Amino acid sequence: MGQEKAPQAAGTHRRRVHYSGKYPRRFEEKYKEQQPEKYGAEIAHVIAKGNTPAGMHIPIMVEEILAVLAIKPGERGFDATLGYGGHTRAMLEKLAGQGHLYSGDVDPIESAKTVARLRAQGYGEDIWSFRPMNFCAIDTLAAEVGPFDFVLADLGVSSMQLDDPARGFTYKEDGPLDLRLNPAAGISAAERLAEMAREEIEGMLVESRTRRRSRERSRPRSGAASASRRRGRSMRPWRTRSRRASISQRARRLRKSGSL
Repeated sequence: MGQEKAPQAAGTHRRRVHYSGKYPRRFEEKYKEQQPEKYGAEIAHVIAKGNTPAGMHIPIMVEEILAVLAIKPGERGFDATLGYGGHTRAMLEKLAGQGHLYSGDVDPIESAKTVARLRAQGYGEDIWSFRPMNFCAIDTLAAEVGPFDFVLADLGVSSMQLDDPARGFTYKEDGPLDLRLNPAAGISAAERLAEMAREEIEGMLVESRTRRRSRERSRPRSGAASASRRRGRSMRPWRTRSRRASISQRARRLRKSGSL
């Protein structure tokens, strides 16, 4: 009898999974890029090549924004989307320890990381406050804290949200079909698609005008489902991006063969 392998003790360090090639390709392999406070040299190298490190977001038009806002020490401001905190930090520097800046965001995952970074850099509650809120509630915030001297609304998702396949925003890697900035709010895109009829999907695509040939784009789901029913099999729901792609490809093959 061979010797049984002893179970690994709790808390024992586990080696990271090695990746093939010289550079990591998948998000989970780029652990150094996701720890800028620990791997500064690697971060600087990636940025010098013109790329954005995984899990990071480089703010745009910082100097131009600051020139337009013309922030003065002692003023009160609002950053509608905290994100990675690049614009927030730049505005805090202009306040020079006087006044107050409020930042809002609906993403609890990335916001927690950004708040921790900015607190570690010395920005306390005396000069900066974070509110887990949608920017549309700015009137409610202003009624509570007073009118704002300046407001920045750089709306949209950020690189770190698009990079992480677990968030369900990217097409680069497979992941859950989620598409929510706050995973605790509402339902996922997979759940929404599961309850939608083909005509509703088609109408949504036509109305938004995000894709041409909306009728053709909306048919694979219904067609593949019909083909599965004819064969006596149940249709599995779309829970991942690759699942949606495989259904579309399968439906195209069936349509070409005349099975649909």
